[in-house]
Amino acid sequence: MEILSDVTYKILSNRVKIIDSYKVVDRSKMKDVLYAIQHNHPECNSFKRSYKSIIAEWRTHNRLYRLGYKKKRTGSVDINYPLKWYIELVYKILGI
Repeated sequence: MEILSDVTYKILSNRVKIIDSYKVVDRSKMKDVLYAIQHNHPECNSFKRSYKSIIAEWRTHNRLYRLGYKKKRTGSVDINYPLKWYIELVYKILGI
């Protein structure tokens, strides 16, 4: 587990987990966090996805968390790669 300013994350074999990601709501802050993680861990496959795609996933998790849907699962975001096309479509719709 690593701490980056006020964000804690884990680099796992197939994903990056941003713990308590619901606390970050600003898109530019999300992008800064993603850039810093990618800069510190260029080997991560998770960043083969675009920031736009990852931020849509993050925002979807935040939205579901605020709605009270499975708070233990939606309070943190797992950035996976590869992502199934239909999951990405859901994130594009809900992550607006």
